[in-house]
Amino acid sequence: MIELLIVIGIIGVLSSIVLVNVNTARAKSRDSKRVSEMHQIRLALELYYQTNNLYPSPTAPFGDGGWETSSVSVPQWLESLAPYFGNNPTPADPVNMVIAGDLFGPRPGSYYFGYYRYDPPAYCNCDTSSPTCKSVTRPIAILTVRNMETLVPDDLPLVGMPLPSDIKLSRAVCGDPGADGVCTQAEYYAGQCRDWSQEFDYSLMFVE
Repeated sequence: MIELLIVIGIIGVLSSIVLVNVNTARAKSRDSKRVSEMHQIRLALELYYQTNNLYPSPTAPFGDGGWETSSVSVPQWLESLAPYFGNNPTPADPVNMVIAGDLFGPRPGSYYFGYYRYDPPAYCNCDTSSPTCKSVTRPIAILTVRNMETLVPDDLPLVGMPLPSDIKLSRAVCGDPGADGVCTQAEYYAGQCRDWSQEFDYSLMFVE
């Protein structure tokens, strides 16, 4: 009986290890798919721009703040780009869900793609003589992934701060964060700069 219990215990431990490894591999696969599908959407946005000389405005149904998000309605997510995907549906997040309140609530557990087009934002216009200025005076579009499962720890970033610089993911940034090169939420509210990695793990900027 004791030997049987020992064998059962060993099998249980090995099963747990295998399950953890399988779940991690699946999460890495989903992250790879997110990056790949963002690339496909980026190409579609560029084709749209070549045809229309502007990027599409977000369309209903909207997420918080007027963002168009894949979690609200997959069939209506970036439907303006549908002609550029042929017979394939517009890519959406592999998990595609929001938990615990609004879209810009806690990152962990929420997975979706987001899109927004801005008129020239005041916080993107800065003194180009400054070495840290990333001035943008034309309309911009922002394409985002809310949460990456393995490439960004769930407890990052700190409240009001962008992702740490050692996390090498694409991030949309504009304005002048100053000598430290870090655009905080306070500097955003002061109209000084904007770093979309405060809210999204992966973000791309398109300038018209």
